[in-house]
This record gives sequence, C-alpha cells and structure tokens, in this order.
Amino acid sequence: MLYLIGFFLLFIIILIVITLVVFKKSKPKSCEVAPKTVSNPRSLDELVKTVKTQKEELSKIEEALSVMCQQFPFPENENEANKHFEFVYFFAKNPLSSAKLIVKMQKDLTSVNPRYAKQIEEFQMRGVEARK
Repeated sequence: MLYLIGFFLLFIIILIVITLVVFKKSKPKSCEVAPKTVSNPRSLDELVKTVKTQKEELSKIEEALSVMCQQFPFPENENEANKHFEFVYFFAKNPLSSAKLIVKMQKDLTSVNPRYAKQIEEFQMRGVEARK
C-alpha cells in the first residue's frame, strides 16, 4: 500500500513538472535592430580599403568608383598619386570586378584624369594579372 502512495506522489510530481514546462509562458525576445550606418567613405585611404577588402557586395565597389571619380582627382605631382594608382590596382584585382566594370573604371578615371591614362592602364593590367 505504501508503494502505491509513493508511485502516486511521483506521478503527480512528474505531471506538475511537465505542465510547468509545457505551459510556461515564454518571454518574448527583444529584437535589437542595429542602426543602419551609411557608409560614405570620406578619404582616399577608406576607398582603397573598401576596394581591397570588399569581397561580398558589388554595390560598395561601384560606389567607391563613383566617389573616386567625383571627389578625388589625381594630383598634379605624379609622386603624390600613389594612393590613386593603388585604388586602380586593387579595383582591378578585386574578384567582384567584372571585365565591364574594370573597363568602366578605366574610362571614367581616364576621362577625369587624361594625363595619367597610361599609368591607369598599367596599374589596371597589373591588377588583372594578380587575379590569376
């Protein structure tokens, strides 16, 4: 008789635990939304870094090209243009850059900076060769 009372109490305890687990109201998880940051590179170094490291979003590379053409003309002194040539090299080397995009980059930069057309083409070819 004592065994039956023990099994009955054990059965009741198991039922209580199961009902608490099943019917326990789950707290709604708070959804944190990260604020969207508008990535608008302001310096030439940031543009080079974007083109150098971006391997997932083509739109960021295209945006970097348009910013480069609009805001960063090549300097008069050829020795100061190293960062500009670095941009051309890493743009052509980036795996997301298609042939059309590389040609567009060359045409855009050459039209803005006709004095450096030969160097732009040279660094573009180096970048394309480095992709292989």
